Amino acid sequence: MKSKIKDRIYIICFLFIPMALLMLFSYYPLMKLIQLSFTDWNGMSKDLHYIGLKNYRDIFSQKELFMTFGNNMAYVVTALIQQVAGLFLAILLNSNIKMKTTFRAILFMPYIINGVAVAFMFNYMYDYSNSPVNFVLNLFGAESVHFISSSYMTNFALSFISFWKYVGWTMVIYIAALQSIPGEVYEAARIDGAGFFQTVRFITLPNIKTMLEVSLLLSLNGALQVYFEPFLITKGGPNGRTATFISKSLELAYSYSKYGKAAAMGVILLVIILLLVTIQKVFIKGDR
Repeated sequence: MKSKIKDRIYIICFLFIPMALLMLFSYYPLMKLIQLSFTDWNGMSKDLHYIGLKNYRDIFSQKELFMTFGNNMAYVVTALIQQVAGLFLAILLNSNIKMKTTFRAILFMPYIINGVAVAFMFNYMYDYSNSPVNFVLNLFGAESVHFISSSYMTNFALSFISFWKYVGWTMVIYIAALQSIPGEVYEAARIDGAGFFQTVRFITLPNIKTMLEVSLLLSLNGALQVYFEPFLITKGGPNGRTATFISKSLELAYSYSKYGKAAAMGVILLVIILLLVTIQKVFIKGDR
């Protein structure tokens, strides 16, 4: 009995510090965010003036704020493609091919590169006059492409930066999951005459479903919270065509000192992400 009490004390002691840090740096800021969303705080005043649901009513009445979600959808689509590409590369580089360690390192390298350096590199790649991509296209007689324009496709050009940077990370996650599957299972499948797609469908996917769920959640969460690429390359332009929900909330806070409304946008985004997580869990659980 005493040993059980000691074990519980040890567990509580070990959990106290991480739980305290979690409360201090995660849940307390979240509570403050929710609190600020009901105020018109300008970032300077000491007193909080509560205005009820006015910030939320203003947000839902301004269609241009929710139009930014349309821009985020380009990143969501790219995130889904990233999952498929990462899984395919993981399956390919988990097989017995030559130099697979070298290929893994090459594909993972973009994830290590500094994000600002990546943004400036693609800013040069997307430059209409000096783009090496357009130079190659012109060599083959094709016309130059306006990667950054007023077209909606500009969002896909920006989302490709995230794809290029994170597809190697997705691959590494799936390789770790694939290596937990016993090789004898694949051996038995090959003996029974299973092809590549049958093996992936009936062996690979069911065995890495948990990791698939985590990776998909991280990618979609990042796609909904993206702001880095449009902030550094386009500043949300031209005419707000590449503005995202996060970049718009940052603009409200730091350019117009509307911290209360920006906090309300953060709460709305949090609710959307929680709904997405719930739908994903229900979908994957129903598929089991």
